[in-house]
Amino acid sequence: MQTSDFWQNFVNKQVTFRYMRQELQFNLSQSLFSSADVDIGSRFLLRTIAQNVEIAEISSMLDIGCGVGVLGLSLKRINPAMQVTAQDRDALAVTFTTQNALLNEIEGVVVQGGLAFDGLAGRQFDLIVSNLPGKAGHAVLQDMVRRMPAYLSESGLAAVVIVKPLAELVAETLVEMESEILHRKEASGYEVFHFKGGNVAQLDGEAYLAPYMRNTQLFKLGKQKVEMQTAWNLPEFDSLAYDTALAINALKQKPVSGRVLFWNPGQGHLPVYLREQIAEFVLAGRDGLSLQMAAMNLRRVGVADISQQHVAHFLQASGQYDWLIIFPDMDAGVAWETYLLPYCRDLLAPGGRLLLVAKSAYTHRLLQKKRGLHVKFDRKRNGYRAVILAKA
Repeated sequence: MQTSDFWQNFVNKQVTFRYMRQELQFNLSQSLFSSADVDIGSRFLLRTIAQNVEIAEISSMLDIGCGVGVLGLSLKRINPAMQVTAQDRDALAVTFTTQNALLNEIEGVVVQGGLAFDGLAGRQFDLIVSNLPGKAGHAVLQDMVRRMPAYLSESGLAAVVIVKPLAELVAETLVEMESEILHRKEASGYEVFHFKGGNVAQLDGEAYLAPYMRNTQLFKLGKQKVEMQTAWNLPEFDSLAYDTALAINALKQKPVSGRVLFWNPGQGHLPVYLREQIAEFVLAGRDGLSLQMAAMNLRRVGVADISQQHVAHFLQASGQYDWLIIFPDMDAGVAWETYLLPYCRDLLAPGGRLLLVAKSAYTHRLLQKKRGLHVKFDRKRNGYRAVILAKA
């Protein structure tokens, strides 16, 4: 299988979804939200749009947190002339929305990775839709809602759905914004809000990260003490996890240098720990928030040469490296033990090294395909295993 087709390994099932007498097919994934069927919240939101919005009159639409593309693609099917932009911080979601558009022969959908509204400054839409992520945290949810008026056209409206326990937070935010609530409805543990207007809040650059900020924390990284900024919705906001602590232990007195790729850098603890040794940092992974937080924390300690690869899976990482430092994904149904280490060999320069840190049983499975890589370090602690391998 070619790398371009590898996304198919993430497909859990394909489901049929009918909307306004139109039939669509959606590939779903266990690595993304709602892996069994089109979720209740999205169905509810689409139903209220069909009942209250003249879809045929919408010329442009934005789907924030698009997932596999249910909202944007369903509405595009009803109005093919509508210009649709879909955005998600998870690069795998971007891939699934793109592929589901192809599956349904829907053209003209622009799908891009990034945090909500990042890269969309100056653009306006007739309709903004979102199945608001309940686990994102109150500050992030409020920020997403507060930004919407800045991206609506003069006659535009926003339509969002949220789980019932967070509905009052959305309602209070809309009142504070002085937005006009056009429609509010509750069903099946969710609430839908259609609204327009309100005070405009639009921020650019790293100000996009402001609502994600949790606290400034002092971390002990080996013998160092470093102050780092941490984010909501990412682990290790107040202490190191076992795998990161084990990675730091594995790299004590190791000459990590040259061009280094960090896969799943989290808040950036390990890149910051190695900041004085490395010539070029490449941060890679699916989660756009993780990449931006790790880059921010590197800049806080004076590192300037940083690049990012926001990609759907490890086989989309590119380049050649002196070191790979990997906290591998554990995607259900994906045989990473077949693909991960062979691809690492391709990315490593001759004599390059790989640090792999994961749960012990999972690491054992991954090491079955280490041909051409020689073990230089192997240690277990608290159910995790760190292995350093060298390319011949």
